[in-house]
Amino acid sequence: MLNSKSRLAVVIPAYNEEKTIEMVIDQVHSRGYAVIVVSDGSNDRTVEIATDRKAHVIDHIQNKGYEAALSTGVHAAHEMGFELAATFDADGQLAADDLSLFIKKLDEESSDIVVGIRNYRNRYSENLLALFGKIRFNIEDPLCGLKLYRLEKASNFFPFDSDKLVGMELAFKMASAHLKFSQVPIQVRKRVGESRYGTSLKGEVFILHSLKKSIQKFGLRA
Repeated sequence: MLNSKSRLAVVIPAYNEEKTIEMVIDQVHSRGYAVIVVSDGSNDRTVEIATDRKAHVIDHIQNKGYEAALSTGVHAAHEMGFELAATFDADGQLAADDLSLFIKKLDEESSDIVVGIRNYRNRYSENLLALFGKIRFNIEDPLCGLKLYRLEKASNFFPFDSDKLVGMELAFKMASAHLKFSQVPIQVRKRVGESRYGTSLKGEVFILHSLKKSIQKFGLRA
């Protein structure tokens, strides 16, 4: 069981990430943070490895998608009594050291959410989505996988992601409600292996569809 008195739970959605999940969990644990791994129907050794590394593991028997895995983990963090939840990718692109920077930013600015700004984006369509995020909410990189939520405030806007907006919905809801948000530039590593969005064309189409749904849900102006 995780210590419910701990301040932060790091939520890691994972689908067949046996090559990187051990390294990612160990890096987060070494910084003193609790880890919740949501295996989204993995059929490799992801669950076994995460369990061996003393993460709290939630296993979706069937693949439900990235958004559902994030939702399961963030909701679980709230139910377990954590004050904060950070979303964190399992592919090794993010740096665990950035978690302390996010917490510092949240505390210094009394923020309710902190969003990362990556030094590069993986796909052309992400630039269009970032333009929408900037114009509509002043969020520079809404697709960044590293976000930090103050759960007392975030829970008022659950469910986490009901429209499959690639993990952006909760951030957009909170920004739309004029809750305090901050942003932190981060460096990301190149991903090894295939993206969770699949092939290049498939991924571009998926993200463009998420952009369309975001515009329909939130509009182009406040």
